[in-house]
Amino acid sequence: MNQYRASDGKAARASASPPPVLVSVQALRALAALAVATYHALQWADGGFEVGRAGVDVFFVISGFIMWHVTAGRDVDPGDFLWRRLTRVAPLYWLATLGVLGVALVWPAFLPEVRPGWTHLALSLAFIPHLDPRGLPFPTLPPGWTLDYEALFYLIFAGALACPRAWRGRIVAGALASVTAFGFLCAEPFYYLGANPMLLQFAAGAGLGFLVERRRQPGPLWGGVMLAAALGVWIAEDVTHAFTELWRPLLWGVPALLTVAGAVCLETGGVSLRLPAWVRRASSALGDASYAIYLLHLPATAIVAHTLGWTNPTLFVAVSLAASTAAGLAGRAFIEKPLLRRLRSRGGGAPA
Repeated sequence: MNQYRASDGKAARASASPPPVLVSVQALRALAALAVATYHALQWADGGFEVGRAGVDVFFVISGFIMWHVTAGRDVDPGDFLWRRLTRVAPLYWLATLGVLGVALVWPAFLPEVRPGWTHLALSLAFIPHLDPRGLPFPTLPPGWTLDYEALFYLIFAGALACPRAWRGRIVAGALASVTAFGFLCAEPFYYLGANPMLLQFAAGAGLGFLVERRRQPGPLWGGVMLAAALGVWIAEDVTHAFTELWRPLLWGVPALLTVAGAVCLETGGVSLRLPAWVRRASSALGDASYAIYLLHLPATAIVAHTLGWTNPTLFVAVSLAASTAAGLAGRAFIEKPLLRRLRSRGGGAPA
């Protein structure tokens, strides 16, 4: 028997919609994007803040968590899932890629790391991992390398959605582990292009989502302990420069998981309810714009570098972060959201 009467159609549809993303996760998305932006801004000056690159690792854990969180306990069509992911990720990325490529063709010094090339561009827009004209594993818009990882994760997750719910987690974890093993067993460039343990960060995030779904996550006290431990590790690694790319999934992946898990455990334990309303609103707004900030921070920083200069690193980084944030908020409001509404309406589905 249907749980709802015909007159309760709105309630039925509301119950089928995914839960909102947690405030703490939104805040971490914003911090992760700004950490990456800070690292890249410092590359124009004296360098430093290498650990800022770990914002990507936090993003991967969050991505795994969110995908599980919004599909938990629901029957989701794999094709609809992939369409929603494509319409969320691709339009702004494609526009940003074409934009920086257009500038690079007439002003190569604007962003020296952007290398034109038609095959390179086509593979970049298709989210296919490859080596750029320099022999490095970056698409035309360099930060887009993370989207190649995301695209693979989305494909795996969509395949799991086609299976019984009880098997979803095992399928996701098993597939990601298998791709990682493939990268270890085969010669480069597979490991270099994405078949490496960084993929397991998605699985870790999905595992956290599974615990939250079953209400088995640790309480707020342990959440505070995990956050404190993660902060200690981040500071120690930044001060000591104890890092090697080979061990990145351990050195940055573990504290990334502790960071997300700690924040989630605090919020699900009721701690976030005591935050001022404006903090929650700001976290939500910046979290929503975090993807746009991440994609647009390189050109925004380059504009500041070529106008203000970078001889005063402190001022340069501060202005660059402000410009990146403004670009992200504007990109979210005037490009990303209108395109998303138009594409989702044509696709016949309500925004998730």
